[in-house]
Amino acid sequence: MSFEVKLNHNVESLINVPYAFDVVDANKKRAIEKHGKNFIIDFGIGDPSDPTPKVVREAVKKSVEETKADGYPSTPGKKSFKESVAKYMKKRFGVALELSEIVATYGSKYACSHLPLYFINPGAGEYTLCPNPGYPPYATGTVISGGKYHLLNIMEENDFLPVLSEIPKDVVGKSKILYVNSPHSPTARVYPKDYLKECVDFCLDNNIMLVSDECYADLYYNEPPKSVLEIKGADECALVLHSLSKRSMMTGYSVGFCASKNPQLLKPYDSLQRKTIQGLANIVQDAASVALLDEKHALEMRLEYQRRMKAFVPALEEYGMNVAKPEGTFFIWARIPEGENPVEYSGKLLLENGVNCVPGNLISEEFNGVNPGEKHVRFALVPSFEKVCEAAERLTA
Repeated sequence: MSFEVKLNHNVESLINVPYAFDVVDANKKRAIEKHGKNFIIDFGIGDPSDPTPKVVREAVKKSVEETKADGYPSTPGKKSFKESVAKYMKKRFGVALELSEIVATYGSKYACSHLPLYFINPGAGEYTLCPNPGYPPYATGTVISGGKYHLLNIMEENDFLPVLSEIPKDVVGKSKILYVNSPHSPTARVYPKDYLKECVDFCLDNNIMLVSDECYADLYYNEPPKSVLEIKGADECALVLHSLSKRSMMTGYSVGFCASKNPQLLKPYDSLQRKTIQGLANIVQDAASVALLDEKHALEMRLEYQRRMKAFVPALEEYGMNVAKPEGTFFIWARIPEGENPVEYSGKLLLENGVNCVPGNLISEEFNGVNPGEKHVRFALVPSFEKVCEAAERLTA
């Protein structure tokens, strides 16, 4: 065929990168062929298997009738949805937000991956600063925007906190965005208040935008995690991202919000979303409004994940792994025995025990000669409690 369309070279560079989970899927296929599909207990993808709460499902049904003649949804978000967000942020974090300081988003994936498109100047050598391991859209969005990303290795010896002082001065001078994620996926670390203050001060001193991904803020095991908007100075430089996917088992709804006290940081979302996409469906926003104000299901899931954690961590340790005590999220970042390779180790777990997890070196990158996941595997506690206990029994048999 003679007809040829040239791709944007930034997009082409991403298309040609192998998908990290291809190896996991191949191992899973072999295990299914060996044991059958029902034998596999899947701790791989972080997609909750628990049903969306009934109160949310009922809100959808009600909204279908109530919004049947409403037409196109508001792109920045319905007034009622923003009011629910404001109530949630005030009650949960003590942060007072005006409705103009909130924009509805298609979950957090869309929101965080589009940020570099709004603030990075293509070809100018500008950076985003991304945790490693971290949520892939931080870096993916940077590449599509024509920027560069500098990785912050998150290591056990640094208490699983990104070390800002290690960023080269020339990179700091060209950086536009610092991404932080607390509770952190996949290490399950909750960032203390003094570290968040360090991030705010770093961004203020260097004129860098601070993007705080707080999607796991309601999944914690001890003290409730702080929002960066609670920190002095964050009003100037910070934007927070939230999603209801994990908090309220609403992965199929793709609904979230971003918020900032600085109108300059929020304006691209508000303005460009109006000009490029339609808003979230009214029934989705109505369901999310109810979910945000219902604390009962959020508490129940915190207790449930804690129950699963207590049942599973001792089994991992007995099997030979070392687990740093999870503080938040539903992930376990387990250190494997010395001399083991994460891909081979996870493959053995799957083929011999039917327990599926993710090799840590596939969800982090080698940077400065180090891959932070080269000695770890990740478990997502999304199977039922009964399945978690079954997996624990297999590992300790």
